Amino acid sequence: MKAIPTTTKATARTPDAAGLKAKKDALERGERTPSRVFRIEKKSDGTFSRVEVNPETQRRKSAKVWEAKSEVAKVRQSLDLTQEAFADLLGIGLSTLRSWEQKKREPSGAARMLIAIALKHPEVLREAVA
Repeated sequence: MKAIPTTTKATARTPDAAGLKAKKDALERGERTPSRVFRIEKKSDGTFSRVEVNPETQRRKSAKVWEAKSEVAKVRQSLDLTQEAFADLLGIGLSTLRSWEQKKREPSGAARMLIAIALKHPEVLREAVA
């Protein structure tokens, strides 16, 4: 009996989640230039138009915005957490976190250490909170 060759279905390549997150984070920090950028403008007749923006200009703008953020906001954003989730993780009030992110107040020494631990080992804090 002759063997019949079987055909396999081509599988779609699934993107690497960690790689995509690293690229997204680099875009947000202004370390990487986006491929395309558009701005939506509303015309006087009520319609909208899409205007292309120079990608290098967008990269510089992203870098400037990232540099203006507080360290606490940078850590929270790098962990992909909402303000509420990050405040719960640190065991602090939401208003305290917001005042840190707006640079109205500075975290104490112990709080700074907790934030550093959250950045390097968020699973430790999640385990302690659970």
